[in-house]
Amino acid sequence: MSFIKKVSCLLVIFLVFVNLIGRETIASEGELTLKEAIDIGFQRAKEWNANATLTSVNTVDETMGGSRGETGKRFNWFMQFMALGTDEHLLIGISEKKITVFESFKQSQVPTIQYDEIKLDSSDVLQLAKDKYGLKQGKGWATGYHFTLDNIEGTPILTVIGNDRDKRFTRISFNARNGDIVSAIHKLPYGGGLISKRIDTEKLSKKGMAITGFVAGNKKLVVWGDKKPTQFSTSNQPFIEWSENGGKKWTALRADNYVTHAWFDRNDELYAVTENEIWVGITSKSKGRKILSLDHPIENVDYSINNHIAVLSNGTIYYTSNQGKSWEKAIVPNPFYVIQISDNGDLLGLTEERKLLQKINDGWNEITMPNSKDVPWNMKVISNRLFITTESGIWTRNLQEVNWRKINVDEEIVQFIKKGEKLLGYSNRGEAIYSISTEYESKSEKVFEANDTIISDVDMMGDTIWVATVPNYSWEEIKTPKKRKKF
Repeated sequence: MSFIKKVSCLLVIFLVFVNLIGRETIASEGELTLKEAIDIGFQRAKEWNANATLTSVNTVDETMGGSRGETGKRFNWFMQFMALGTDEHLLIGISEKKITVFESFKQSQVPTIQYDEIKLDSSDVLQLAKDKYGLKQGKGWATGYHFTLDNIEGTPILTVIGNDRDKRFTRISFNARNGDIVSAIHKLPYGGGLISKRIDTEKLSKKGMAITGFVAGNKKLVVWGDKKPTQFSTSNQPFIEWSENGGKKWTALRADNYVTHAWFDRNDELYAVTENEIWVGITSKSKGRKILSLDHPIENVDYSINNHIAVLSNGTIYYTSNQGKSWEKAIVPNPFYVIQISDNGDLLGLTEERKLLQKINDGWNEITMPNSKDVPWNMKVISNRLFITTESGIWTRNLQEVNWRKINVDEEIVQFIKKGEKLLGYSNRGEAIYSISTEYESKSEKVFEANDTIISDVDMMGDTIWVATVPNYSWEEIKTPKKRKKF
């Protein structure tokens, strides 16, 4: 053998060896493949009942590190067995090669899986899924690669779960007897985008995007969300843009991090909230200046017409009456679902137990409901007036008064949307949007029929209503790219 051939062979052997070492170091000692987990579970199941037969296997998410399925191995496995001819079933959980769950229960008989029919292991199908479909690890939810084994119409089906190249939730299923591909599906978005509706026209822009927020100023429109959403994430390609010509043209703004909320003050200056910060003065040329930075995520935020600001984070309300030049703090007595701040700087909160509280000096007083049997679903404060929606309808009163007045609406409103001095609301099933009148003698008006859209936000400018929507998702077959013809 020539010297070059010898060197080439040694190089190949070296690379294979290095690759094997790399693959071994990824996985932890406590991780198992599907068949290794079944072996441990079967031994214990046979002690439970000599006629125990496997019915299903699956992995679950954990935060233990390791390879997260990168080599076909996981820390945690669950499997179910059935005693043949009975209604006796057994659930076994395995974590780091040890049985940590052992629970027997009764239910009707289900299809079983013969152990000797499982010719492929989780590591085998993972490699097949990577080679054929470029399967990637799941992110955020169902992290890494996951595996399931089931009897489907008499065939043992071994499935590997991850993400496709576009980060979409994906399932590739194989016949565990021979490795044939049974199905390859991923969840694709449908719907989503920004709807602009006038009296007789309706247009959709930013189709397929997850539009998570929208606000109209005096002369500008601002929209934010994710251009490439997936079922479990709307922060893959976040954006915030504004338009100065009624939505005909949009310009990207220089926001720092993913925007969760935004509004204009009376001077048309833009405020934007990210995960734990608030910025003001954002434009296409400047990310503005930061007026608040917290150690914990911002859970809820509100602003008054004269731009008092209140922020809820980790059991504390941070509030300012001078546009963020200085901040004060108030500890909440119970977990809050919503916080509000009035033009006078009054702080109010709706607790998770659906109690209305108002901060008075150093304490919190409960607000008496207009109907003792009512439970507030949602609440907003506009100027110095409180609005609540309940099963019996929408009620309002001045914060300095005790008498409530009722606002007429054709349907039950379960959720409010406050945009400056405008109040809008979702109907009971989320099928319609109403413009809620803040004048006693006026009736609220239905302004949009939701139909099949999933609405995330809404605002109005003149005679146009702008509706922000996010996609829904459905399983679709993966289309494999066609091979290019060679010429």
